[in-house]
Amino acid sequence: MKFDTQGWVLERGHWGDLDGILIAPRGVTPSALVTLCHGFGAPGTDLVSLTEEIVPALSDDLVPPAFFFPEGPIDLEDLFGVPGAYAWWPLNMAMLAELAATDAFSELEDQIPDGVDSAREKLVGAILECVASKTWDSVPHILGGFSQGSMLAIDTALRSDRLMTSGVIVWSGALICRSAWISAHQARSTILPVYQSHGRQDSILPIGAGRALHRFLTHLGWDVASEEFEGPHTITLEAITGAARLVERVVRPVR
Repeated sequence: MKFDTQGWVLERGHWGDLDGILIAPRGVTPSALVTLCHGFGAPGTDLVSLTEEIVPALSDDLVPPAFFFPEGPIDLEDLFGVPGAYAWWPLNMAMLAELAATDAFSELEDQIPDGVDSAREKLVGAILECVASKTWDSVPHILGGFSQGSMLAIDTALRSDRLMTSGVIVWSGALICRSAWISAHQARSTILPVYQSHGRQDSILPIGAGRALHRFLTHLGWDVASEEFEGPHTITLEAITGAARLVERVVRPVR
């Protein structure tokens, strides 16, 4: 599938409580809405360019999906002194660095971070308002993200009672909220396809954290396609292709 700027519409807007960017195919109802959430300390535009890489990896016989890139609600400029740095919930970076250095991320697996519930509700509200504004009520939802954004995607897929999720993309994620996620899964019996990637040289969220998440999601019964790569905390070309495969698993091709 080609990504031609003439065939797509980019819209900057404010949906619910969040600013964001929507990239949608021109003149057709999209086959899905793919919402991708940035990581901690990134600008809201951080993942927007991935549209131009994911779309060409999709089959030509698919109706194109739309892509939504919401901006995290927490402005970190005061903390980092860098304009345009946003987050979904606050993080203790010194503590995370210590846990990464000692490979002790298991200490965080059962914690519900302060602010994750608010972030989830704001994300869902933004998605639903975006969908309502376009009358895309029947369009399936694929949630994903990088690092903190991927954790929010999983949390939303499991714990939101307002948004039905059809698939999840997890780039460099980690297990959090274990008990809450188990309870939500038991209540809804949600079984989803997932694409997951993680770098073996990741010094921010070590590979052990990604493997723990993989074991957890597999134990829930989710259909997880997981790839490890030789590299740091990043999104590789293979991870982009994997995300495209996940979209194709959710969206039936038009024959």
